[in-house]
Amino acid sequence: TQRRTAPQPVVLPAIEQRRLIRRAGSTDSGSDAGRDATERLAFLATVLFAGATFWLSPRLPMLDLPQHAAQVAIWRDLLQGTSEWQPLLHIDYFTPYLLGDGLALLLSSIMPVSAALKVVLTVAYYGFVGACVLLRQRVEGDKRLDWLFIPGFFGLAYALGFYEFLVAAPVGLLFILLACRYADRPAPGLAIVLCLADLALFFAHGLVFLFANAIGVGFLLLRQRQAAVALAALLPYAALGVWCLAYSLIHLGGEIDTPRGWLEIGWGWDFSRISSLVQPLAVFEADGLFTVISLLMFGAPFVLDARLNRHQTVAFVPISVTLLVWLAVPSLTMNASFIYQRFSLFILPFYALVFCQAGPMAGGSSQKPRYGVVKRLWLPLLCWAFLAMHAQRLLTFAQESVAFDEVLMATEPGHRALGLILDPASAATGHLYAYLHFPLWYQAEKSGFVDFNFAGLPPQIVRFRIGRAPVVTDRIALDAREFDWASHQAGIYRYFFVRHTAPLPAGYFPSGLCTPVLLRAAGPWSVFENLNCLSTLPLGTPPPRE
Repeated sequence: TQRRTAPQPVVLPAIEQRRLIRRAGSTDSGSDAGRDATERLAFLATVLFAGATFWLSPRLPMLDLPQHAAQVAIWRDLLQGTSEWQPLLHIDYFTPYLLGDGLALLLSSIMPVSAALKVVLTVAYYGFVGACVLLRQRVEGDKRLDWLFIPGFFGLAYALGFYEFLVAAPVGLLFILLACRYADRPAPGLAIVLCLADLALFFAHGLVFLFANAIGVGFLLLRQRQAAVALAALLPYAALGVWCLAYSLIHLGGEIDTPRGWLEIGWGWDFSRISSLVQPLAVFEADGLFTVISLLMFGAPFVLDARLNRHQTVAFVPISVTLLVWLAVPSLTMNASFIYQRFSLFILPFYALVFCQAGPMAGGSSQKPRYGVVKRLWLPLLCWAFLAMHAQRLLTFAQESVAFDEVLMATEPGHRALGLILDPASAATGHLYAYLHFPLWYQAEKSGFVDFNFAGLPPQIVRFRIGRAPVVTDRIALDAREFDWASHQAGIYRYFFVRHTAPLPAGYFPSGLCTPVLLRAAGPWSVFENLNCLSTLPLGTPPPRE
């Protein structure tokens, strides 16, 4: 008789063993599968609704957004040769702000600038959530926590109108996904792709570029333990480091007017560092409920009985770099404000990545751990509550901001204007600075030019020519009570957009012949016209500084 030998067991790699365990643990009954499908449809519907909120108000309560709209409009007019402000401005393409404004520029040829910005923001939001899901799949995270990808986009970066930063965020996430793949297999071909993607990310936004590269380097150092391999694999990152150095030398070397306080550094070491970290959805004092929602969202992994994703150590790199930003990055430098705070956009998504779903129950059972209705609805209800309040604020803001449209319609196109915002707060949204740059919509929609203008800041595409920057600086934007007709050379302005809820200070405008004429008033908005003392200097030429 022939002796039979017992078959030898097949030993699978550890990662394949984990995948098989998860598949076994995810063998659901028909009702469980139906519930999972329903939850996924609810997730997709919520994401679609969240992206649609950009269209609930004609003008969004995003602080810097009017400045970006003004940049896009005047960039388009300069390219078409129809701008009267060409003696005042020039275009600089070597800047990390090209993506967002460039996409809006293309769309502005077929739609209004405000609509173009909303289209780009909507696509960026959907791209952000989609990239988060792809990254979660890469690190084998818990898909039940995908709800944490929804609300963060509408936090501080949204409220302050960091348009370019928001548009670059999904690009940064896709780069992080590529960097994770490169860290596992640093092949030469993939290195070239990574380098090209990194260059594209640089032109999207400089801060997102630095942030994503720090995460990519973290992936690489974690995955490649051999020093020689790691050093060779770092070459794409080193090449882009040289590119950044060239950019810094050019723009610090005097090719632009260096703004006041360019090298000032403000660290902001106070309680706000902790509060902005643990409540990424709350921006202003009126956001108390958003603080509660933030804290409850941080508790979601524990409610859902998720566990730390110890098998995918790379999942901890993004949140670790984010925490490092909170520890080591200033709040203000190079005329950029809220530097570390804006990265609150990534806190909830990166927090979600460090958790994975529990596997089979003890004893090898393939039965999936069950959790009740309250646990299933924990994150959906929090997201719906947040989006309901967010949408209600936008609808109320749409009604509140109608007054600005009334004064805007009273103006003629193509003139120079000055914004004097004595009261920038919005009662409808609780936003303390919602109207600070609102006069820039005159530039965006009526081909005028409005100060204070971002054309004086280095990252912008359209900038003042050397010696053409006006006397008016951001100090007037931040505190319009400091305005003085003579010292700020107000004779060059045809219109003055004023927002005030109290009477204007005595002597705010000059008396006699040079008193501006009230053209239209609506609610807290007024527009004054300078009819008798308008400067006769050539177009685009400010008076000489004292």
